[in-house]
Amino acid sequence: MSGKAHPGNMLNLFAEIQHHLHNGTIHHELSLIVKHTRDKEILNICQKVSDCLEIEIDTSFHQNNIEQHFNSVKALINHFHKINDIYNKILEKVSECDPKWIEALFKATESQIVSLSNYYALLDRMPDITDVNGEPVKPGDLVAIKCKDEKERNYEHYGIIVPSQKGFRVAHFFTGATIKAQNSLVEKGFGYVHETAYSPDWIIKEHLPEIIPYSHLEGRIKESRNQERRVWNKLSYNCEHWARQMFNGEAKCTQLEDMKNNKEALLVC
Repeated sequence: MSGKAHPGNMLNLFAEIQHHLHNGTIHHELSLIVKHTRDKEILNICQKVSDCLEIEIDTSFHQNNIEQHFNSVKALINHFHKINDIYNKILEKVSECDPKWIEALFKATESQIVSLSNYYALLDRMPDITDVNGEPVKPGDLVAIKCKDEKERNYEHYGIIVPSQKGFRVAHFFTGATIKAQNSLVEKGFGYVHETAYSPDWIIKEHLPEIIPYSHLEGRIKESRNQERRVWNKLSYNCEHWARQMFNGEAKCTQLEDMKNNKEALLVC
């Protein structure tokens, strides 16, 4: 064994790496990432990490939380530095050890180290904000949320995704008290443009085409805000009419059209 590194010392270093890989840190942080995003690419990377290490992670979703994502990625990278320090000690001595003791271990460990380094680099980015179906949300997208009216009937309330310093918000058109004029079956009221914080329950209906600048929608929404005493009308100008007009310039309500063609379609908001 003269001139050769003692195989026991090398095997201890490999064992130390595996201890760090399976001490629960990676499992914990990956589970936190998965719980706080619906970004499909990030979820796929987390699954690849778990496959690489042959561990199972908790895949149940809780809520979107970008801060938690970056905290967990930072913890994983710091944890990886400790593992890489041990791996560098192996590299320093690998040429001094008889390959019959460590060749298979070295190849397997090297594969894990390289894979984790690549996966962590891919995780270190801003996750997409998505709806409950995992569809990425972008400024200008047409969205809708399921609601019930005062008679417990289902309908969809429409809006437009708008950016803000505190994250995505939804601009939508709504009314307060409504009235029915004499001899009229149609409810009317004054409409208002309002914003609310985005939540994944707002489902993507249509993405804003890439060829259309968001500034076009921004201008329409700003102009709509400045209109005073705009009338909300259940049949001729409701929330979907407004949202689609902001989206593509055409005031249209698909829910009314569906209602005409399908008696079981959702009621108009």
